[in-house]
Parts: sequence; structure tokens; C-alpha cells
Amino acid sequence: MHDPHEPVHRSARRSAMYLRCRPYDPQEADHMRTAMAHLAHRLALPYPDVYADHGLSTRGPLPALASLLTAAERGWLDVVLVPGPFVFSLDDGAAATIVRRLARAGCQVVEAPGRVVRPTGPLREAAVPRQLVAPAAPTPHPDSGPVAYRAG
Repeated sequence: MHDPHEPVHRSARRSAMYLRCRPYDPQEADHMRTAMAHLAHRLALPYPDVYADHGLSTRGPLPALASLLTAAERGWLDVVLVPGPFVFSLDDGAAATIVRRLARAGCQVVEAPGRVVRPTGPLREAAVPRQLVAPAAPTPHPDSGPVAYRAG
């Protein structure tokens, strides 16, 4: 018998985006959401479900993140789009733990390429290279596209 919580057609990858900006800025939140929607379109994904904990600190409960993890662990999601792992936590280790949990649930976590947040100050002459702690080796993309993390 068909589970009413499962989609009838599973041919399309099911996607979600997780967003969190603190302090809350409506323009920044909209900029992030739009960037993730464009990324989904670029990756030929359906418009992602939006999970957002704007304005909330990682020291307190993050209800949308809890809902996202529940949906992933129930098999309702295949891809989670994020502007960067900082949305899960500013602590690299804690963010990597959440990425690994999503990967164990069968979700591919895709980080947007480049800077997603809206510039708010003077722009620097050159970008500063930044190394992120990844739970597994990133899958290289020939077109310098998003970085995808997979369970290793």
C-alpha cells in the first residue's frame, strides 16, 4: 500500500534549502533564498522546500533545522542546498556533524559556489581563499559549480 507521506512519483530528486541569517535581515534572507532557488534551477532540481531559522542562534533550538533533519531521515529529501555550512553552525565541527548526519540519511548536501550573502561593506580587491572542513572529499565539478559532499 502507498505511504501517504511518500511522493507518488519519485523520478525527480526532492530538494530543500536551509537558510539562517543572524541577525535577521529581510533583504539578506531574500537574497539567500533567491540564490538557492537559482542553484536548484541550475542543477535541474524542482523548486526546493524552504527551511529557515532566521534570527536564531545555534545556542538555542533551531526548529526548521530539526524539521529538515526529520524529513531527511524519513527519506523525504534527496538534496539539501545551503549557502555554506555556516548556516548549520558557526563551529566548523558542529556544522560538519550535521552535514554527515544528512549524508547518512541519504541526502546530498550542496554548497553554493562563491559568496551567496549580500555584500554589506566595502568590497576587497581580491577574494581570500577559504578552506572548509568537509566530512568527505568534495565531488569535483568540471564547470567549477557547487561543491557536493557525499558520505564517505
